[in-house]
Amino acid sequence: MHLKSYTIQGDTLIVDSFADKLDYWTSEDFRDDIRHLELKDGIRKIPAGSFNYFRSLETIRWPAGLEEIGDMAFEDCTSLRELILPEGVIKLGTGAFQEAVSVRRVVIPASLTELGDLALYFGDGSHLLQIDVSPDNPVFSSMDGVLYDKAQKKLLLYPSARRKPEICVPEGVTVIGDGAFAHSHYLHRIKLPSGLTELEGSAFSFCTQLEELEIPESVRVIPSYAFFCCKSLKKLVLPARADALGYESICNCDSLTEVLLPEGISCIDYAAVGGNRRLKELVVPEGVTELNNSAFIDDTALERISLPSTLGQIWDHAFQRCSSLKEIVIPENVDYLDDEAFLGCTGLKRVILKTKHIRSDRFLPDKLRGKVEIVFSEENVLS
Repeated sequence: MHLKSYTIQGDTLIVDSFADKLDYWTSEDFRDDIRHLELKDGIRKIPAGSFNYFRSLETIRWPAGLEEIGDMAFEDCTSLRELILPEGVIKLGTGAFQEAVSVRRVVIPASLTELGDLALYFGDGSHLLQIDVSPDNPVFSSMDGVLYDKAQKKLLLYPSARRKPEICVPEGVTVIGDGAFAHSHYLHRIKLPSGLTELEGSAFSFCTQLEELEIPESVRVIPSYAFFCCKSLKKLVLPARADALGYESICNCDSLTEVLLPEGISCIDYAAVGGNRRLKELVVPEGVTELNNSAFIDDTALERISLPSTLGQIWDHAFQRCSSLKEIVIPENVDYLDDEAFLGCTGLKRVILKTKHIRSDRFLPDKLRGKVEIVFSEENVLS
């Protein structure tokens, strides 16, 4: 912490001023005993990390004149239950209240116009139920306790502890923000507006009870971690014309048995369709030229996969531990097949090589050589 001048009265810490240099050891003797914090008027900035791990802290008396709360300033303050930010505060730093899981309500004043990354991310297990914004705030707004930008075109944060099984995102919203629904464990269904154009990263990650979701055709990019660990997701409809599928976007969706991949993508990125333990069949669309590292890793139930004629490269671990895969056809244009692509594919019995670029079984891991039938293309046989 950065404390320069302070006193302790019982379970209350009274801070007069902050030092310029961070001292990690200053508070260790007393921070677990502090339940109340009083910051004297005139303090303009709370430096980064000032009160992190004050796990008994329940209330904060904010100073008049405060303008900024620094990065991780109240990280892991797990006993805070309400966050009523004072008028005058302009900026919340990155992760300012990260892991402050007990916060149930946030009140944003008219003056707050800058939110750092994860500034209002309270962690998995968050108790957040309500976000209220001053109607005079020029940047942010709230509707039904959900945080939006001022024009309500972008949904920024849904209170993840709400015990509602369904939400209908209002028409007019065009963007779902970074982590907007992350860790919303009680949602079973989310209806998205027809005019939606953008999903940001981790938009629905760890929505562990989400059962079905349809992404409108107007969305062009499926970002990284979009549906990561949506373990109850049974039905996922992706826009056919989307042209990008981010890494770990459809990953660890344990209940997903089928998914139709977008026709516009050119690459299956790192673990983009990995860890889906009930996915039995998959068609990789024409136009895909590359299966990146670990593209389908740990799809342990995958029995059949159809690869496109446009495919050129299959990188390491692409099919690692796809233990139910028995046969695979490598298309004619594949000119690179990594020798670790099939690690842990213990059920693999047959590989049909339509490509003339691969002339031996060296692409197989040592444990599979001699156990897997290799069928070479006619051109390979004739040459």
